[in-house]
Amino acid sequence: MRNRTHFIEPLENRLERFKNSSPIEAIETLLLSIQNFFNNEIILTVKNYQTSLLFLGIHAVALTISETLWGLKGEAGYKKFLEKFIDGDTEDTKFSFISDKIHNWRNVLAHQWVASSGYEIQYDYKMKLGFKIEKNILVINPKIYCDKYMEAFNVNNKIWEYENLLNKEELNNAKKRIIKKFLEH
Repeated sequence: MRNRTHFIEPLENRLERFKNSSPIEAIETLLLSIQNFFNNEIILTVKNYQTSLLFLGIHAVALTISETLWGLKGEAGYKKFLEKFIDGDTEDTKFSFISDKIHNWRNVLAHQWVASSGYEIQYDYKMKLGFKIEKNILVINPKIYCDKYMEAFNVNNKIWEYENLLNKEELNNAKKRIIKKFLEH
């Protein structure tokens, strides 16, 4: 299988389009690219119980979007992403309440693997709740977490309402951050 997700148009054309268009063009290019390519892989992780990849993938998207929209990195950006786009209406689906624990766990998965904090997290795909804390152990249902994430990208859902969260200056700053990141790597 071949996958060259970013070669939809020549690099120079995309850069010109970003520079000469409204911030919405750059932001929605980023969001559509995540939705059309990255999320196709994330959705498979929960179906195949590839839980570590699920947490790594969702976290990568969360940090990419929070750095783009708000200029926030790390746990602060991750928490804001959860608050604005993922959190559900019930307490057990307000994943921002446990953002520090999930962020730490993602760091262990990405950079360390063996850590004492691994004794403080457990997955339960059959649990009816999104998460619970039981005897100092975070028990999280990865399917519910992933479902809430995927819901944010549905047409006319939370992530597509980003314009309501940002004023004109913030939109322009997001555009500048996208162009800068596009050229850095």
